[in-house]
Amino acid sequence: MKRTLVLGAGFGGLTVAHDLRKTLGDAHEIVVIDRRPQFLMGLRKPWAVVGLDRLDPGRRDRALLNDAGIRFVQESIAKIDPRARRVETESGAFDADYLVVALGAEPRPDLVPGLAEHGHDLYDAESIPALARAVADFDGGTILILIAGVPYKCPPAPFETALLLDERLRERGMRDRTTLAVNTVQPLLLPNAGRQGSAWLGEQLATRGIAWQVGCRIRQVEASRVAFEDGEARFDLLIGVPPHRPPRVIQGSGLEGEGPWVAVDASTLRTPFANVFAIGDVTQIKLANGLPLPKAGLFAELEGRHVAAAIAADVQGGPPPAAFDGRGFCFIEMGRAAAALVEGEFFATPEPRVAVGEISAAHSAGKRRFEAERLERWFGG
Repeated sequence: MKRTLVLGAGFGGLTVAHDLRKTLGDAHEIVVIDRRPQFLMGLRKPWAVVGLDRLDPGRRDRALLNDAGIRFVQESIAKIDPRARRVETESGAFDADYLVVALGAEPRPDLVPGLAEHGHDLYDAESIPALARAVADFDGGTILILIAGVPYKCPPAPFETALLLDERLRERGMRDRTTLAVNTVQPLLLPNAGRQGSAWLGEQLATRGIAWQVGCRIRQVEASRVAFEDGEARFDLLIGVPPHRPPRVIQGSGLEGEGPWVAVDASTLRTPFANVFAIGDVTQIKLANGLPLPKAGLFAELEGRHVAAAIAADVQGGPPPAAFDGRGFCFIEMGRAAAALVEGEFFATPEPRVAVGEISAAHSAGKRRFEAERLERWFGG
């Protein structure tokens, strides 16, 4: 019996595992390794920050994968040998016929001096309850959302948080005594959406009185102050978006490309090693304009489908799937009951083609369905 070993049980890893089980049945062994016992739907973090919803409804025990015929192993990965397709964990080693690296990206506030000490990490689930309490207790002043490094996961999330905060503060009658701002190190608000998409987002922020600034070169974060190379920004409450990096186990594994991220062929998601694939946030795929493919759950899922199809074709002796096309979409929330649909052809040349649709309640409901459908598909009703 052949074995596929999947490292990481996020959007991409879960998709590979379930698609392979559906296609190949019980004749193929599927093992998923993740150090965390629970999956969390990350899109809930901005909801929890403003008190719109809780994190817990988006949590599921990964052990439920065993009920679907997928073996789940809760272990920390100590070493990856892609040439041998061998993985060492704290309690033993695993060999595989096919290896899929889907380990994601980790927030690293330690890379920005003072950020961890003086800000709340929007991307750390353990930090969300304290941030939500700080927002609930906020009584006026300046709330600064600081995109302190790149890349980071789910590019629209900081802006969605700003828009949700604006709505919540208005409901509390506090918006007139609150300055709400977003500062980013990036040259555009949403570089992956191009100048047109970034301009649209800037207009949405401006119409709600949310200040924004791009190209902020950060020196350090201090109590109540962010020091830039050419100025400063004061705050009473700081929401930080730290730079993200691949897990440390990738370092020295041989999977790295020009930088720390796993190198893959953009059309096949294959690494330079036979029958070793990598998907999702742990990879870096350069686009025609030199920017990376956005680190987003949907792309990890779409890449997972492609890799599962490629493995199934190899096992069954069929033709490989068509090239991965880099198309994707996301919902950008404008408030508790309004969202815009953004669709992109990210492999287009000379730069990605991104279209922003109308803002509607239907798109907001679509984001809720997006979550519910995936939780049921991966973990059952």
